Amino acid sequence: MLETALKSTINQMWLRLLLAGACALCTLSGRAHAEQFWTPQTLLAEHFKSSKQVTYVKAKLEPAARARIDAKLRQRLPKSGYTLFVAKSDARIDGYAVFDEQLGQHEPISFATFFDPAGKVTRVEVVAYREPYGDGIRAERFRKQFVGKSAGSRFRPGEDIDAISGATISSRSACIAVERAAALVDAYLNKQATGALAAR
Repeated sequence: MLETALKSTINQMWLRLLLAGACALCTLSGRAHAEQFWTPQTLLAEHFKSSKQVTYVKAKLEPAARARIDAKLRQRLPKSGYTLFVAKSDARIDGYAVFDEQLGQHEPISFATFFDPAGKVTRVEVVAYREPYGDGIRAERFRKQFVGKSAGSRFRPGEDIDAISGATISSRSACIAVERAAALVDAYLNKQATGALAAR
């Protein structure tokens, strides 16, 4: 049931992204060290296997909300809008997911961050890695450090998150990507009260 819902929902969205040239996750050919470990469809289906439906929201940040998130993250958001995946079982929300990229030393690293209905991180995955070294961030012991964190948490590598030896830049990239995803999900959860996001 979920597989069918995912095929109709996610394939439509991914086709739009591909046509718009925005799907960097799918442009790995020609990069000598590029490795793709998941596709969004297979990862969403595996993580939300007990959910009845996975949909998505194209959320555009309003200027005031973007300024608040920029201040919290201590850097500007690279995009004005983001896609949030929402897993549901009837009227119940099962969780959220954000697929995003953050620059490593030379190439972007693709991440997926999953959240529970309250906006706490439940899982982080490296979807694609394009550098010749530094992929130690794929280790479970590193990724599990993010579980339980939320928009109100600190994500500083070397302080709040133990960096991987030999993968300092990649560790920092993971912290930035997960913190940004947490801020976006938090904005989405509070959108009715704050006007933080406008669904498109």
